[in-house]
Amino acid sequence: MKLGGRGGIPMTIPHETVHKRFPIGKAVDLEPNSRRIKVYQLPHRDAVTKMVKALKEMGYREKCDKIIFYVKKEEKDALRGSDFVPEGFIDGFFQGEPAYIYSMFLDRTRNRPVAWEEEQQVMRIVKKDNKTIETFSLPEGYVMTSATESDAPEMADLYHTVFETYPTPMNNPRFIVDVMHRQVYFTIVKYRGQIVSACSTDLLPLFNCAEISDCATLPEHTNRRLLSHQFSHQIKQMRRKGVQTLFCYARAVSAGMNLINARHGFTFGGRLEQNSNIAGRLECMNIWYKKLF
Repeated sequence: MKLGGRGGIPMTIPHETVHKRFPIGKAVDLEPNSRRIKVYQLPHRDAVTKMVKALKEMGYREKCDKIIFYVKKEEKDALRGSDFVPEGFIDGFFQGEPAYIYSMFLDRTRNRPVAWEEEQQVMRIVKKDNKTIETFSLPEGYVMTSATESDAPEMADLYHTVFETYPTPMNNPRFIVDVMHRQVYFTIVKYRGQIVSACSTDLLPLFNCAEISDCATLPEHTNRRLLSHQFSHQIKQMRRKGVQTLFCYARAVSAGMNLINARHGFTFGGRLEQNSNIAGRLECMNIWYKKLF
C-alpha cells in the first residue's frame, strides 16, 4: 500500500521491526531527514501497545526521535497516556472523516518551540488579516504551467537555492521525476523562460485527500502572489479530481505561507513542534486544511 507521492521509506515494504510482528499491512513511513516516523493507520486495539514498542525501538535505532500518529476518532483512546501529545487536527483527512494527530517524543527536548516569539507574531498577523483571495492574473511576464519531466533539473536548482535543507531531496532532479509518476502534481511559474516559483499537490489516494507542498519562490520574485496563484489552480485541480480535503504544513515562522493558507479559506489545525528539517534546522509547522466537498 502506497499512501502518496513521497512518504519517506514506506514500512509496508517488509521490515524486520514492524511488518513481521504485526499482521496488519498498515502504513508506517520512516523519514530520517526530519528524524521522524509517521503512522497513518493503527492495528487492532490489542496490538497497539506492541506496535508502539516496536516503533520506539525503530526510532532509537534509526535516530528518529518523533513518532507521529494520524488516528480516527474511534482510535483516540488507544493513544491515551502522557507519552502521547495531541498536536493537531485535519478535518476530512480519512475519506472525509477527521484525523487527530498525536506525537510521541523520544527526546523530550524536541517537544518545544524553535522560535516562540516569532511563531506567535506570525499568528497575530494572520488573525488580524481579513483578506480573501479574489480572481487575479499573474503580473506581466509571468506564465504558470504544469511541470513536466524536462523541467526537473531547473526545479531542483530552484529548491536548492531557496532551501538550505528540505524534508525530501527536492534538489535531486531524479527524485522530482520519480514523484511526478506517483500522483504528485507540480505547477511552475516562469519569468522570461526561467522557473522562478513552484508548488505541488501530493495526492493520498487511500484517503482521498492531498497535501499542498513544495512551495518555493526565488527571493527576487516574492511579493508577486506567484504561490497564491498556484494555490488557486491546485485547489481547482483537486476539486476536478474529486479530492475531499486539502491540507498544508506551513513553516510557523513564515507569515507569507500562513497568510496564503488563511486567505484561500484553509482552517488552522494546530502546530507540530520541531516537525520538519527545513531551511537548515528542525522547524515547527502549522497545520492548515480545507474541505473541498
